[in-house]
Amino acid sequence: MTQPSDFQLTAGTVIDHLPVGTAARALQLLGLPREGPITVGINVPSPRHGRKDIVRVEGLFLEKRESDRLALLGPNVSVSIVRDGAVAEKTVLDVPERLRGILTCPNPTCITNEEPVSSSFVRLGAFPYSFRCTYCERITRSADL
Repeated sequence: MTQPSDFQLTAGTVIDHLPVGTAARALQLLGLPREGPITVGINVPSPRHGRKDIVRVEGLFLEKRESDRLALLGPNVSVSIVRDGAVAEKTVLDVPERLRGILTCPNPTCITNEEPVSSSFVRLGAFPYSFRCTYCERITRSADL
């Protein structure tokens, strides 16, 4: 039988407060699975949010670009960095006002899909997020991305 201590994170990342049903999308955004253990909780009870998903990954430390992608999943997503078995830092993710190279424009005739140009979007309002492509001005909802 597996003991709870077998699931303790020694060094890695905990992605918490994901909206229910988004854990698989979070894994996909991060290109997981990679080497090392991954724990996924789906539809887990949460005192603050009712229900949530959670992902714990041993040996993973997120880059800013990865955090920005995860922030698209919901307004309360948090990331905890674990070092030596303890939380070293915790951040509630926020979608930046401008996203560069994070999203792909859904407009097939946008220059970002035709030329080697990095995509650029401006966030419009709060969750549920909408974004306007800086080049073709197409507006896209985060649910469609």
